[in-house]
Amino acid sequence: MGYCGTEVEAILADVLNKERVYLHMHGEKNVDSLIESTFLKKIDMLEAGYPFHYVMGKKEWMGLDFLVNEATLIPREDTRILLEAILSLKDKASNPVLVEIGTGSGILPVLVKKNWEDSVIYTVEVNETTLAVAKANFKNHHVEIRALKGDFLEPLKERNITCKVLFSNPPYISKEEMEVLDASVKKEPYGAFFGGEDGLDYYRRLSNEYSLVLEKSGYLIVEIGWLQGLAVKEIFESKGLIHVATFKDDGNRDRVIMMQRKLK
Repeated sequence: MGYCGTEVEAILADVLNKERVYLHMHGEKNVDSLIESTFLKKIDMLEAGYPFHYVMGKKEWMGLDFLVNEATLIPREDTRILLEAILSLKDKASNPVLVEIGTGSGILPVLVKKNWEDSVIYTVEVNETTLAVAKANFKNHHVEIRALKGDFLEPLKERNITCKVLFSNPPYISKEEMEVLDASVKKEPYGAFFGGEDGLDYYRRLSNEYSLVLEKSGYLIVEIGWLQGLAVKEIFESKGLIHVATFKDDGNRDRVIMMQRKLK
């Protein structure tokens, strides 16, 4: 059995649409057959190794609940560093256009918009099912995000959209690292993890294409694997970007790289 009692309690409380304390106050109360069936199906998912948050269908991140499913990654704490890096630019531009590549569940644009109200945010996602989850989260949190379906920068190029800030939490897990991921993690979208043989494919592609959408003096901000800081910095510098800062996570490991496009 790959789950704990607190997870079972949380699932039952969610199915009942009650707080967990309700379960302890009404432990002997019977439930109807539909609720029982729904609860048991969710427990079967846990037994089968599905991540708890997929079973719940949601994940709390930075104080907000976000819908998640098998088409999205489950939000991680480390991505908070990427959010903080983006918001560190608030005083550098008014009414800026920000672009995210690969939105997943949409957590980043939601939190950026809530904290940077005069920003105009576009987000791009290639997977239609994933984009539907993100759009639902945008609606649930009452933020205006311009969601575009398409591969990488293509939807932006088609619409002649340029931006002050280009950000992404890309796939950056290497082939070797993919082989040793936990079984539950492997149930999350493969393409959102795998970054090629050495985990750096996405950064190479972005370094070749960023100039198509990023304005002069604009900022490029990406999450990275904790051992990739130097390699990612060198990839971007080789294509004309200037290193601004490397942000570390709570374990003092490199987690986010910020670069800037030259004025000329």
